[in-house]
Amino acid sequence: MNKKYVLVILSLFICLLAGCGNRGIPVINQDMLNQKISVLVLSSASVTASASDPISQALNTWRDANGIAYEWVKDLTVLDDNVVSKLKTKSYDYIYVVGNELFASANETMKLGLSSSKWTFLQSQPFAEGSAVVLDNQASLLQVDTQQMETMKNKWIQDLLFQNVAVEWVTQSTRPIPSAWAPSEEADHIVLLDNNPQWYQQLVFQINQHRASWVIFYSPADPAQIQKAKSIGVSVMDFSGALSADLNWTQILDNRLAIMKAHSWQSGTQNYNLQELKELKMK
Repeated sequence: MNKKYVLVILSLFICLLAGCGNRGIPVINQDMLNQKISVLVLSSASVTASASDPISQALNTWRDANGIAYEWVKDLTVLDDNVVSKLKTKSYDYIYVVGNELFASANETMKLGLSSSKWTFLQSQPFAEGSAVVLDNQASLLQVDTQQMETMKNKWIQDLLFQNVAVEWVTQSTRPIPSAWAPSEEADHIVLLDNNPQWYQQLVFQINQHRASWVIFYSPADPAQIQKAKSIGVSVMDFSGALSADLNWTQILDNRLAIMKAHSWQSGTQNYNLQELKELKMK
């Protein structure tokens, strides 16, 4: 085959391609790129492998099977300058905050109005003081059902009191003990932490006076205060962290994917459903 004939064949082939255009070959233009869902995941340093492994698997599936672009910043204690910089320079459709410890700083960062992203706060454990979310039309919270938590706490207390066990309560004046647990005539079983440097001495006195075998912190307290109460030698329960949740993160993330694909995200508070919350128990 001479060179002239080869050149003719190549010319015809090039013309054929030009005439056919790009039929059958997908072309990704800027408009298509703009339509791609983008996600930023922020997880706290306290998130264990039981959550981080499913997160990693889910994100890879979101990308490979669903064409979702993502970034994942893990092991955070607060939303730092690196996260703020991302929000200033990049656009995300959805932001997921995983871990109660990040909620406070995420709230503050969200208020800066750096993006129009849809924020979803995912509780890693039942509510603890300081992990509340101030929701607006840009934020959604997925949490353990508070009514379910209160029912479980109430049953635990009632079972304890049914045994005629003497209990000393430690709380703040702004968080009175429910009357069903500590009637008004038992006010001498309550120790207030408010501006009371002698709370520990008072607690020791009441334990000895009533021969109490349990101390229950009804309002949140410093770990050092709880540890000091434990040194007395009685059973101590911190009610602000009394419950533990076993969450099905694979199901939680599958449900988030379905919401993104259906464009059915809604602001406000929702409870983990029966498939997402495997077990709730007292510690």
